[in-house]
Amino acid sequence: MITDLSTCLVRAEALARKAHAGQVDKAGQPYFLHVEKVSQQAGAIIRTWQAASLEFLLKAQIVGFLHDIVEDTDMTLDTLRCYDMPSDCILAIGRLTKTKGVPYPDYLDRVKRSKLAAVVKIADMTHNSDLTRLARITEEDRIRQLKYLHALEYLSGFTCEHCHRAFPLAKMGEKDTGDGKILCQDCQGQQGLVNMLLM
Repeated sequence: MITDLSTCLVRAEALARKAHAGQVDKAGQPYFLHVEKVSQQAGAIIRTWQAASLEFLLKAQIVGFLHDIVEDTDMTLDTLRCYDMPSDCILAIGRLTKTKGVPYPDYLDRVKRSKLAAVVKIADMTHNSDLTRLARITEEDRIRQLKYLHALEYLSGFTCEHCHRAFPLAKMGEKDTGDGKILCQDCQGQQGLVNMLLM
């Protein structure tokens, strides 16, 4: 499985490099450098979590490379499936893709319901809020940075919908079942055991 994910990571990097070719970020830098930094930052965040698996780390780096690909290029989630990207990575990319007409708080709530999407969004906002990348800082940049700081605080913790305890993001279960339920690692493990016994 890890070998397959390593191959997917190489493929994701190549896809992002090709899809974002010619695009530039707000600092005038090649856009690929942003998605590369987000992939690296997501990995760095996860390495600080004691219980995170190598599988989860690789998936976060894959999503980091591809987090803007549907929103900013002509690539679709179906196209990503054709490249054999893991289904939970595709689900996270879907959660990260902004939809016109969806209010920002609703978008953040959708992102927060996936640990994979949340950690990549944290890495994305951390890089985007780094004003030292900009040659000239405007009032709009400062307002955007403040918005990101509030969103980072929101995404950094969660309340388990089963045991109703509050946890830091690191303690969220790694599996996104697609139903939008937020469970801690213990409750997700118990739910998996119950489902296995019912089979």
